Amino acid sequence: MRCLVIGGGEVAWRKVELLAAACCDVAVIAPRVHENIRAAGERNDLRWIAREYAPGDCRGYHLVVAATATREVNRAVFDEASSICIPVNVVDDPELCTVHFPAVWRQGPLTMAVGTGGGAPFMASAVRDRISLHGPSLARWVEIAAKFRSVVRSEITERDEKNRLYRQFVDAIQPGNPPDPPESKMLSDWIVWLEKLRGPTA
Repeated sequence: MRCLVIGGGEVAWRKVELLAAACCDVAVIAPRVHENIRAAGERNDLRWIAREYAPGDCRGYHLVVAATATREVNRAVFDEASSICIPVNVVDDPELCTVHFPAVWRQGPLTMAVGTGGGAPFMASAVRDRISLHGPSLARWVEIAAKFRSVVRSEITERDEKNRLYRQFVDAIQPGNPPDPPESKMLSDWIVWLEKLRGPTA
């Protein structure tokens, strides 16, 4: 996905990081850029075009982000991108956005994203940070769930029975880091493990 970021400050860098994490092909247009953008350009992780925005720059991209300090420039970017049906995000200006970025937390197979529809992005980050306090243990649960799913799929073909077992796994999840799961590929061993997690009163 070819993405264009117009602006070169710290906010622009945060958007570049997010897009790069999604394996996008990123270009940045700005006469001066944050040191991290410059370094990424030197590593060929992105393309830095060292000049001001000019009409026509949005063409050929799948997504455009306007992150300059000048609202008039951001407005011009929005007008151009939206006129040619390219999704556009103008940072800190939800009225000039056709797409919003959530606050994202990732670890291993788990990704959590929090959005406020552009209304209060600072709250999205705060909520993400609070949720992410439980993130590492949840990420480990997700890793184990993938192994459990593989075992279930190898032995069970009936959809309702699969869903019942998946619910049983979810119901057994406890706060904190999970105990080591069985190495066995036998579903019966996993059921015993889940029953121990659920406890005698479950």
